[in-house]
Amino acid sequence: MKTALITGGSSGLGLETARELLAQNYKVIITGRSSQKLVNAENKLNSKNLEWIQNDISDLEQVETLASKIESLDVLINNAGQMGPPFERSKQGHELQMATNHLGHFLLTKLLWAKLNDSSRVIHLSSTVHRKGKPTMSAAELSGFEDGYDRWQRYADTKLACALFGRELDNRAKQAGSSVKSIIAHPGWARTGLQVHYPSSFHFLAQNPSQGARSQILASLTDVSGGEFFGPSLELWGKPKLISGSKDSKNMESARDLWEQTESLIGNFTVT
Repeated sequence: MKTALITGGSSGLGLETARELLAQNYKVIITGRSSQKLVNAENKLNSKNLEWIQNDISDLEQVETLASKIESLDVLINNAGQMGPPFERSKQGHELQMATNHLGHFLLTKLLWAKLNDSSRVIHLSSTVHRKGKPTMSAAELSGFEDGYDRWQRYADTKLACALFGRELDNRAKQAGSSVKSIIAHPGWARTGLQVHYPSSFHFLAQNPSQGARSQILASLTDVSGGEFFGPSLELWGKPKLISGSKDSKNMESARDLWEQTESLIGNFTVT
């Protein structure tokens, strides 16, 4: 039986992805910050193949603890996210959106790399707003400044970082001769718990979580060569398909720079 780990799996896209992978006879481990939400998810999914672990992906110490509990893995879905909160720092002092959406997942992927199987894949959850993202120019900028904090620009920057991390990880895996695949996905416009800081009367137009999860499910289950980017056919809505992503998301110099900036904050990640 294959095993999948889904961060932020207690609700929204993560919960729907867990539901589908369980239906495909995977053992699924979900994580989340709230033990009550995880118990609620366990009750909804009602499967003996489900396990949950309470974890805050923005806290690097908790990420290390999480990684130590995983023995082997076939699919890692870096799904947990923050969208547009007021400025806040993680336990280690990094801006919360970047700590959650990128830094914690970079560390988790690094710590689990040796536990991935030959046919494993890592899925990185980006967003349509990655197209508005700007590459960070330094490790200090990646960590985040309170002065001039624009919550929505920062969110876009984190989702560009997710795409760049996905590209660079796949590139390094191929160069190292690894068969692990790194794939990027985005849900389009979907109604999930992320919108807590962005109430809108138009959310009824968005896809439901099961529709939004289709891109990352496809990235998890379809035959891939690595480096693909999946998103809705109509950008915000529709069945998932291969997309090219923004020009910035394909800039490999920016991807290498981001990797080096992240290593200076998190520690070296040598892909073998």
